[in-house]
Amino acid sequence: MASRKKTKVISFYFDSPLVIIFAVISLFIMLLNSIAESRGAVGLLGFFSAPTSFKAAETAFNFRNPVHYLRLFLHVFGQKQWVHLVRDLSFILLLGPQLEKLYGTKLLLLMFSVCAFVTGVLNACFLSVPLCGASGIAFMMILLTVYMSIKKQVVPLSCVLLLLLYTGQCISRSGGGNTEIIHLIGGICGSLFGMIQPEKKKPAAAPKKAAENAEDSSL
Repeated sequence: MASRKKTKVISFYFDSPLVIIFAVISLFIMLLNSIAESRGAVGLLGFFSAPTSFKAAETAFNFRNPVHYLRLFLHVFGQKQWVHLVRDLSFILLLGPQLEKLYGTKLLLLMFSVCAFVTGVLNACFLSVPLCGASGIAFMMILLTVYMSIKKQVVPLSCVLLLLLYTGQCISRSGGGNTEIIHLIGGICGSLFGMIQPEKKKPAAAPKKAAENAEDSSL
């Protein structure tokens, strides 16, 4: 009798912990916020958004409120519209796993934190509109991808076009204007840690046992 062919089973693996957890949290917060707003309740963007400058009295940064310091970091998990969330997570999920494998989870988490903090502080200093979203992190990943291509001395034109299109869309009026410029600056600051990281040294090759080989051949 002919042997039965074994069916191949598709297996999933946790390839990028930081990126996947970030995406899941962002999706969960967006879902809860949409449900709350659809029922006429207060959404979650009041917490997952960066405080504003002192020009806006109600939403201005309060030095005595510890929650406002958390919002300088947590605003990257919030999002006002589904289309913006899908856009940002598309870049993050596409580019993130490769970057996390290259830099490691700890260093990429540091770059996430720096990007979020710089964006939040700039918004609290200059803008009168609460800021949320992960556009800065997405832009940071695009920059790091282009930078790694430059280090290899082979820059794909698709990466350059992606960088130009994303930047142009962000600084245009329809893209968000000043708020998106703040995201771009935060992304640039976060990517600096990846650019100044020294190259990992390759492990030294095992020394050839020439003496042993010579002895074996003489025997």
